[in-house]
Amino acid sequence: MKFPFNFSLSKLLDNKRFAIALSIVLAFVLWLSLIVNQKPTMERTISDITVNVNLENTFAAENNMSIIGDISEQKFTVVVRGPSYAVGSLTASDLSLFASAATVDSPGEYSLDVASANANAAEYEILSISPRTLKINFDYMETKEFTVTALAEGAVAAEGLIAETGVVGGTESDTVTITGPRTVVNKIESVVAIAKVNKTLSVSETFDADIVLYDAEGEVIKPDHLTLSASKVKVTVPISKKKTVPVKVEFSGLPQGFNADKLLASVDIPNVTVIGTPETIDKTTSVSLSAIPLNLISKDKSSFDVSPKLPEGVRLLDTIDHFTVTVNTDGYSEKTLMVGNFEYKGLSSGLKASGAASIKNVKICGPRSVINKVSASNVYAMVDLTDKKAGEHTVDVVICFKEFDNVWAIGTYKTTVNIK
Repeated sequence: MKFPFNFSLSKLLDNKRFAIALSIVLAFVLWLSLIVNQKPTMERTISDITVNVNLENTFAAENNMSIIGDISEQKFTVVVRGPSYAVGSLTASDLSLFASAATVDSPGEYSLDVASANANAAEYEILSISPRTLKINFDYMETKEFTVTALAEGAVAAEGLIAETGVVGGTESDTVTITGPRTVVNKIESVVAIAKVNKTLSVSETFDADIVLYDAEGEVIKPDHLTLSASKVKVTVPISKKKTVPVKVEFSGLPQGFNADKLLASVDIPNVTVIGTPETIDKTTSVSLSAIPLNLISKDKSSFDVSPKLPEGVRLLDTIDHFTVTVNTDGYSEKTLMVGNFEYKGLSSGLKASGAASIKNVKICGPRSVINKVSASNVYAMVDLTDKKAGEHTVDVVICFKEFDNVWAIGTYKTTVNIK
């Protein structure tokens, strides 16, 4: 064969650069031939290998149990042996370790045997795995809602004021939702938002607070493996003031001209201590009770249980369900008469009222010396026709007295009126 150019092998071999390159290639081919033909073996230790856990078709998977914690934090070491060309290039990512959860049949901690998915590799063998077991915890996941209470540590009120129990804020409500292992969640007895206040307060203030979990013995539960809907909240420390004020009795349904001061009424708790914001307490001079309808008071019924009417932002320091008011009716008497006199109020312009029928058997009460002087001519029925239109109406009336300011009617009375 003839080359299209003048080629000389002897001249090429005499070239030093070519000779050096050729020597290197021949040496590598010789080394590779020795490696392949003689197959020298070596051992290697490979660390920082993680384990996969197979949950497929297991009791844990079918019953919605979960692995608690991060098993990837547990690292394993594998010793392999094989031809150096195969073993020398192995890394942790080339080796696969697994543990079967087939023996898991209830929540708890297990030690699962660790095996290698590469155990049957043709080019090398697994000599050892260390450690031999994987520590793993299984449990059901539970979600519960807890009410958060506040604790303001070191909160002190200025002189004359009161630092009240802290109030949780900074969230939509005073509750927190906690999700985690059932065995841990079920131990939670209380959830407390703790604020480090450590100062004297003269006005209400709000502080950052950390949520702390406690069990029934008051021991802190670590929030490991728990998910909280809020880990930090706000705690407000209300600063209040207290004062002792008298209790005031009130009456309703008083007839025109009636003098309530002439009723001798007493209350079982005449004075109370109120507490609230300083500016509100400074304005509070008394606590009024729910008004007692005058027409309920009689010789037979003169004692009433009523509740207090408190201004907004004010409450009683002591827990009092009700107050008992007693009207002294000693020396009072009752009698019955017929009322035929009527007066109208609230009637719209252009309308007239008539036809009111006399009201029989009206029972009245008052001091004995006064009640004997009362006659039908001294009594009239006040009829309120506000917003009433033409037609016939049955309405309530208030029994009034023309010359007496300490007499009232017992019970309720009605009449029928024609409006034209």
